[in-house]
Amino acid sequence: MTFDLRYLLGLSLLALLAACASPRYQTAYRYEPPNDDLGRACLQQCEPKLSACKTQCGEKYQACVKSVEPQVDARFEQNIQQYQRDFQFYQYAFEQYQRRQYWGYYPYDLRYGSWPFFYDLESSFPPTPPRRPSREHIAAQLVQQQCDRDCGCEPIYDACFLSCGGKKIPETTCVAHCPPQK
Repeated sequence: MTFDLRYLLGLSLLALLAACASPRYQTAYRYEPPNDDLGRACLQQCEPKLSACKTQCGEKYQACVKSVEPQVDARFEQNIQQYQRDFQFYQYAFEQYQRRQYWGYYPYDLRYGSWPFFYDLESSFPPTPPRRPSREHIAAQLVQQQCDRDCGCEPIYDACFLSCGGKKIPETTCVAHCPPQK
């Protein structure tokens, strides 16, 4: 009977959590070019500006990536040394775990007169080995922290597009936990 009650409580909790999830919306923009010939001729000037901005941004990003390389080597060496220390600790912890598994050792607590498995629950699972550092992962982290990919080219293009008579129309759509449509 208690199993059925726990099962029912679990399902009702999941239903409650699902009901509490609020919808997520995403806004995308649709560009409508101007209708007249003068406006379309004006737009021909916007594309080269956007292209030049993106090219300059790409060059700046590549220069930043190259400047990060010396830091990658230093950080990788630090992480390898930390990994070696963590691995030694892991080896010790794994040996202790294997001893407990072989001898069936669990601490006996005299205060309660029982085997308190919750007392040493952590020792009943093998320790997790440390993750070996990767030069590529460290490089990606440093590049993400120090090099900016977004140079602000889109607002420049938008300003040019709108000044030529174009329209930027926002379209919002539901992407998750959408309410039922009528």
